[in-house]
Amino acid sequence: MNFPRRAAQVYGLVAALARTARTAALTVLGAATGAGRPPTPVQRFAARRPVLLAVYAGTPIGLVIVLAARPRVRTAADVAFVLANCMLVYCVFALVAYGERARQRLLGRDRRTAERG
Repeated sequence: MNFPRRAAQVYGLVAALARTARTAALTVLGAATGAGRPPTPVQRFAARRPVLLAVYAGTPIGLVIVLAARPRVRTAADVAFVLANCMLVYCVFALVAYGERARQRLLGRDRRTAERG
């Protein structure tokens, strides 16, 4: 029996299918996110300065949360809960900005390989 050869063939087939699925997923992702267009100024700002974007975008929302919760805040636990919600807003904006950075890096890499091939 040629079990190692058959295992290598199966492994090669699985690896080829995985590469094909990854390429197809990246193609669909790229088309859905505007792979052919350059990033807008806001998208470039978000990718270059994710923490600053989180502060700029999260502060007004955090103020609204604080002002809305102010009448009900009585204990230190209430204050901690409001601050945790504000931090959650900042984290969401920062994660979106880091995702935009990864998207631009991925699209830039795809654009370079398309120019070569």
